[in-house]
Amino acid sequence: MAGAGKPSGKLAKNVVKYGVRYGPLIVEAVRHGREPAQQAVQAAWAKRSARRKAVEHALTVRDGSLLKVIKDGQAIFFVFSGDAIVTTYPPVPQATYPELLRHADLDKREPAVVLAARKPRPHLPKVRRKG
Repeated sequence: MAGAGKPSGKLAKNVVKYGVRYGPLIVEAVRHGREPAQQAVQAAWAKRSARRKAVEHALTVRDGSLLKVIKDGQAIFFVFSGDAIVTTYPPVPQATYPELLRHADLDKREPAVVLAARKPRPHLPKVRRKG
């Protein structure tokens, strides 16, 4: 029976030894790995909420339509009422509108009614269960 306690004592000793040696490295790796993941999730959430707000706003104006423009890897949604720009989501200064729309095809604007009627895409695949 004396030998039964020995392996668990050795295991505990190894856990402590390796925990002290590699613990700080593991903590830093988790911390550095978590930050980019959190930033990516926040960016995706901001993009999705900006589009949703833009569609909601475009539905409230006469002849509302939406135009998506990419600037520096970020999607900017222009809300139009007829041919007039109402606002952008996320907000950008009005002075930058001509620069952002310089090479944009305004014929690619999508009516807000069409965008609101689209069926939302599923975010996760369906899980098939065996049995």
